[in-house]
Amino acid sequence: MKSDSYKKTLETLPSARQLKWQRYGYYGMIAYGMNTMTGAEWGNGYTPPDTFWPEQLDTDVWAAFAKQAGMSALVLTAKHYDGFCLWQTEMTDYSLKSCANWRDGKGDIVADLAASCRKAGLGFGLYVAPWDKHAPTYGTGKPYDDFFCGLLTELLTKYGDIFEIWLDPRVGAGVNGTMQDFDLIRYYTLIRSLQPDCVIAGLGPDVRWNGGNKFVARKSEWSVVPARLYNGDKKLELQSPDLGSRRVIRQDSDFMWYPLEVSVPMRDGWFWKKDDSYSAKTKDKLWKLYLESVGHNANFMLGICPDRQGKFHEVDTSILKNFAKDLHLHFGYNLLTESGAVTPSSELSEVYGIQNVLHTGDGFWMPSAEEKRPYIDLHFEKPELFDKLTICENIRNGQRIEAFEVYIKDRKGKLRPAYLGATVGNRQICPLRTSESADIRIVFTEFRDTPQISYLAVN
Repeated sequence: MKSDSYKKTLETLPSARQLKWQRYGYYGMIAYGMNTMTGAEWGNGYTPPDTFWPEQLDTDVWAAFAKQAGMSALVLTAKHYDGFCLWQTEMTDYSLKSCANWRDGKGDIVADLAASCRKAGLGFGLYVAPWDKHAPTYGTGKPYDDFFCGLLTELLTKYGDIFEIWLDPRVGAGVNGTMQDFDLIRYYTLIRSLQPDCVIAGLGPDVRWNGGNKFVARKSEWSVVPARLYNGDKKLELQSPDLGSRRVIRQDSDFMWYPLEVSVPMRDGWFWKKDDSYSAKTKDKLWKLYLESVGHNANFMLGICPDRQGKFHEVDTSILKNFAKDLHLHFGYNLLTESGAVTPSSELSEVYGIQNVLHTGDGFWMPSAEEKRPYIDLHFEKPELFDKLTICENIRNGQRIEAFEVYIKDRKGKLRPAYLGATVGNRQICPLRTSESADIRIVFTEFRDTPQISYLAVN
């Protein structure tokens, strides 16, 4: 058994595009298209283009709503499995240019939403399904790859910066009942050449899909995982309970930085359906999902669905706006920067001083390399009321921490165990029992190399 195989993971670091993507945290996917008009979750590829008629669509309203919902970006379903394209494409007539009844066939939702996101200060991303039930070349090999690359070229050259492109992993038969073997390497190479800062999610090598609408991040969530996970090893799948512990990787030598994106729809399905508002997730459910995604070293993409006219239902808007208020109420301050002090067990040097953890930026704290159980003491001028601790690891230099413990000092001056943590990664939100105390201690008990902490917050 290669007991020291974990050391290879320390050589696996995130790319610049992955670091940029990680900062988005919580964002939305707007599921919209022909499926919205027909009430189908998966269209058949035959619905006439003039069925699409979103009379009151205003993408500025969409972007404003996303901001009010606390989101940092929007991803649009530019083409779903039915093949209908929401932009002025030259590759197929099955698109908005064939909707003479809507904006005289000149509508371009991709262009409109890209502009709206820029105005609102939101990131903009695109969902594009390689599976196509309409294209006659689907299943013919290179001719379809040429067609799909033509679509990608349009999307990645005409609409400004794209932070994420989501290639749907689902694959099925095309219009002639044939299957297509996608030339993924060609797709990736094209995307990299046109948008080098854009992460490729879903089928891509940059961001890992959660594998289902209900699956969230693990408490011990690793961004550095064995490459065989991406290569389709059935012994290690997307929803396996452990993807990166020393036990799981003991025989591995090939690793990749493959962070998790939790993608979940606001309702039971991704697309709008009449009389389906009863299935909208409650504010409490969204809070739980946020803690179990963003709070466990993952990003959270929430699917939101406008109706046929392009409007969001009042149930969804009310819930999401109130959820955003809760996020601000819980995370809009940091007791440490208001009335706290931080003291480490040691500092490797002045450059890696503990004050770095009070600011977001490139700095980080690093203890002496000899310490076996380094710790950080958090002290307040007077006892403060809190119920959450956020810890961020300096993932620029990889993911190192395997376990940590949180203690809170009681009224008798004794440190009591309050939380048993595993990995940290980009962000770990530790829910604590509601406490009133002036002292917290964080002890790092297991790590693959000397811990590097970039930020701490107490709320």
